[in-house]
Amino acid sequence: MTARAAPYLRLLGPFAIALGIGGCYDLHLPWLGAFLIGSAPLLFLLAGWSFPYRFRWVYGLLFSTWLFGFGWFHVEQFNELRQDGHFAGSVPQAHYLVGTICEAPSRGSKLKVPLQVEAIGTAPDSLLPYTGHLLLFLDITEQSDSLHYGDRLGICTTIRPTEPPKNPYAFDYSRYLHFQNIHFQAFVKPDSLIHLSTGHGFALWRLAYGCRDRLLALLREHFSTQDEYAVASALLVGYTDDLSEDLRSAYAETGSMHALAVSGTHVGMIYVGIMFFLSRLPLRGRFGKLIETLLALLGIWSFTFLTGATASVLRASVMFSLFLLGKLIFRNASIWNILALSACGLLVYNPYLLFNAGFQLSYAAVAGMVYFYPYFNKWMPDWPKPLGEFRSIFLIGFAAQLGTLPLSLFFFHQFPVYFWLAGWVVVLGGAIFLAGGAALVVLDPLWHGLANGLGFLLYYLVWGMNQVVFFIQHLPGSVIGGIWLPAWATALLYVLVAFLAATVSTRQLKWAVAALGVFTVLGFCRLARSYGQEKQQELVIYSLSKRRLLDIFDGTTVFSLADSLTKKQIVFAAQPNRWALGMRSLSTEPLNRDSILQTDNCCFYPPFLLFSGKKMVIIDQARWLNNASSPPMPVDFILLSNNPKITIAECLRQFPCPVIIWDSTNSWKQCERWQSECLALGLDGHDIRQQGAFIWKNN
Repeated sequence: MTARAAPYLRLLGPFAIALGIGGCYDLHLPWLGAFLIGSAPLLFLLAGWSFPYRFRWVYGLLFSTWLFGFGWFHVEQFNELRQDGHFAGSVPQAHYLVGTICEAPSRGSKLKVPLQVEAIGTAPDSLLPYTGHLLLFLDITEQSDSLHYGDRLGICTTIRPTEPPKNPYAFDYSRYLHFQNIHFQAFVKPDSLIHLSTGHGFALWRLAYGCRDRLLALLREHFSTQDEYAVASALLVGYTDDLSEDLRSAYAETGSMHALAVSGTHVGMIYVGIMFFLSRLPLRGRFGKLIETLLALLGIWSFTFLTGATASVLRASVMFSLFLLGKLIFRNASIWNILALSACGLLVYNPYLLFNAGFQLSYAAVAGMVYFYPYFNKWMPDWPKPLGEFRSIFLIGFAAQLGTLPLSLFFFHQFPVYFWLAGWVVVLGGAIFLAGGAALVVLDPLWHGLANGLGFLLYYLVWGMNQVVFFIQHLPGSVIGGIWLPAWATALLYVLVAFLAATVSTRQLKWAVAALGVFTVLGFCRLARSYGQEKQQELVIYSLSKRRLLDIFDGTTVFSLADSLTKKQIVFAAQPNRWALGMRSLSTEPLNRDSILQTDNCCFYPPFLLFSGKKMVIIDQARWLNNASSPPMPVDFILLSNNPKITIAECLRQFPCPVIIWDSTNSWKQCERWQSECLALGLDGHDIRQQGAFIWKNN
């Protein structure tokens, strides 16, 4: 492939780089819009200028610079906080608002409802028109379960900005919402919400969500057990809210999670199925090609809206649509040019898609398949004819995995060793289920008895898939976990993959040497990081709702003091930090007065913790201060927990200390009193509930 064969790929480079930098730093350049408008006519005039051969690069550089500026301006203006009429300036005073549900609500521990704000005010009779998006959190009740896209709500609540993560290296949900153009949230009580009316929003989206709800009801009828219903609804509709944690973990650890979100794989299956049937029709010539393309587009977009038109399936549908149109208009169109064109179109529509993990993984997977599959197919010996499809699935999965490997390690911190084995199961099983599911949708209203028989077969197909996935999950060495990859290392890995790709295509030694050089740099960086981790000494008190968790990092060994916690709570609060700091061994002790921990650099004898020359006292009962006859004992830190009825002054009389810490096991009122006392005494007070985890490092 030459650069001239994929002009959109050259245009995508500066545009996407500008979106990435501008989106990350969110800097406002007030002169940029005027510069773009003023320079556009000059670029237009220069487009017809005949440059000497040796200066042919000048126009390309100027146009790339303009594209870079346009990308920066586009992502800057896309942030709704910069748009006129946003409600952000009224948040401190406003408690009443009216808005319309702008996406289908999603379920978790709470019901999450995206709302398009229409009016806001300090009282119901003083509402003023505003714009902007808001994420509502509601308890799951019969009333909240009845909410749908297009419902208009009246709400009385306190609106708060989305909060950054409270624990080190934790998933930044506020940043994730920022790239959904949502910057505020509200927790709504059932009696603070009024359902005003229905039928608002776009009729096409109401139809799409309505179709999805009817399909879910149909699947609920034919899949009686929760796990099988959850997987069936994920495979056919892309609805993943009902997946249990065990099921998510099993599919994630076998590299099969992509099968549970309607995406490029599913749209590709639909496309192959449609083209299989269309190839049997007598469509010939240019007109026949046009009819074939229109029917394929109709099939793809019908499937898109039947499944609720989720973001992942929309991306895949746009990609396949542009591919079909490109092949119709330009028979020899480069797949790279079509991929770049689809990416440009999507990023012009929504520049924040660049920061979406699904968007990145989708294009990385397709790029891997397009580039590496032909080479793998050429090098690997043919299998017996009945096994030819298994060979293709294996090679396609391997090529896609190579394309997504750096991003997968960066996002999920694990590598599924048996992804190739699980791929055969979920891809073949998913293809059969997708065809059977489509037949079930058609048969159910026409011939209910036959639909019941088909539903019975599909149920056991999904049951068998789940059992095989669970079996693969528990094979020895099925997953390599705890991988922590910084963003710069992810970028370097893609440079390494690019050099390997160049080596494969050109067979030139220089690219292999360059790949070896990048690999060596990564190796030295890893060694330096490991050396630093062996010397580290760090104390972390995590932010965890109504629970306590302390990690003591002594090199790569972690001593943990904790209340009784679930696996989910530990993963949420501490696991990312443990991975980032290179934990290799973990010892956990219950955090109560009977716990005793003794190591070379650490000693815990309630209520005292001594680590690397620093002393902490954990006051979770007032009785620790009742011994008035004992002399004062200076400490470095005081941790207040379990809401003891004491004052800061009482603590200091017994334990003179410069730093006072209190965690989320204390009441709000008690924390506010302690904060006021620390301010009055000029002490450093750390409220873990408000300020996040407390971290001390021995530098």
